[in-house]
Amino acid sequence: MAEIGSARRLMEDYQRHIVQIAELRVLLEERLGAPGAALDDIAEIEAAIERMDRGLYGTCTRCEAFIPVAQLRLAPHKQECASCRDRIRMSA
Repeated sequence: MAEIGSARRLMEDYQRHIVQIAELRVLLEERLGAPGAALDDIAEIEAAIERMDRGLYGTCTRCEAFIPVAQLRLAPHKQECASCRDRIRMSA
């Protein structure tokens, strides 16, 4: 009986993930179409959409750690985890 509950939970988690990805895609597309978007931002947004299409979105491009959804909602085009971004800032 536990297996049925586990399968149900996996499906619920999957559905929640699909909804979150769809929401993040909308955010990315809105930012892409925003007037006055900087060229650097446009390149990052397009790269994020490409990563999404390839199934890699939401993982850090440096260490491959998962990026929390809350962080992605704030900056959906940024593809580094907080730790890697801090390291980049410190080395600059």
